[in-house]
Amino acid sequence: MSLFPVFIIAGPTASGKTGFAIELSENFKEKGICCEIINADSIQLYGDLKILSAFPSPEEMSRVPHHLFGILKPFETYSVGKWREVAEAKIDELHAQGKVPILCGGTGFYLNAIVRGIAKIPDVPASYRKEVWERFQKIGRGKFMEELLKLDPDNKLNPNNTQRILRAYEVVSFTGKTLSYWWSQGNNSKYKNIKTLVLLPPKEKLRENILKRAVQMVNNGAMEEVQEFFSRYPNYKGPLDRVIGFTELREFLSKKISLEDLIDQMVIRTRQYAKRQSTWFRNQMPDAKFVEGGSDVISEFANFYLSIDKKV
Repeated sequence: MSLFPVFIIAGPTASGKTGFAIELSENFKEKGICCEIINADSIQLYGDLKILSAFPSPEEMSRVPHHLFGILKPFETYSVGKWREVAEAKIDELHAQGKVPILCGGTGFYLNAIVRGIAKIPDVPASYRKEVWERFQKIGRGKFMEELLKLDPDNKLNPNNTQRILRAYEVVSFTGKTLSYWWSQGNNSKYKNIKTLVLLPPKEKLRENILKRAVQMVNNGAMEEVQEFFSRYPNYKGPLDRVIGFTELREFLSKKISLEDLIDQMVIRTRQYAKRQSTWFRNQMPDAKFVEGGSDVISEFANFYLSIDKKV
């Protein structure tokens, strides 16, 4: 087990994670400690919708080295286990160089895979997964979710996240136990000294950030980004369908909704998503430090780093 530190900056969308992670990195740099940022956001693994996925800007990425951003093509999928494997390889590489990794993102399943590890879920045969996919196509999303909730009543997955609801259905129907059960069996983290911070701005501040971000995305080229994407992939169906604003912008470009409706729908969906994320972090990461932000928190990270006996 590595004793060298791992920092985690988590929180709901639009909470200021990227800016905080960069500020933390630069603060440590002044102390002679090199930090690098590893992406823990499932959407930012894709490089085709940088504006809609709130990618760090080129200026931000030039200030601190960033890893695992834009590494996937639009049709590729990435399981929690695969992300963990790649993220741990990058963490270990940075540790070997005497650097501190900062995992930054809002995909809680990814972060928990580092903090708690993940249990070995029995393999689901490809033939069975194909049957589940065919059933999904046959009965439709609504009926499929009804069946999933009968099998797994505590399931809180977003019904629009096709990849995850298919995976949840496959596992519970094939193994007889839910994904949450299997996840609860994991307790095999490679890292002892993990410091986790969850940014939770006041509700009104978060709502303000969400509205501001939606307007900025539209003004900064999100329409052109989606238009260009569909010029390359006119019949696209895949993981990026769940990006907030993706479907709404397509409807706007098809003149099905107005600009005002576009902004309103993006804001509503983002608020709902942020609420689900905040609830998840409170329930699933109780050992994290929950803060609104501030320089005192950065000092706390520095004190944590200095207090531990570091060993790769």
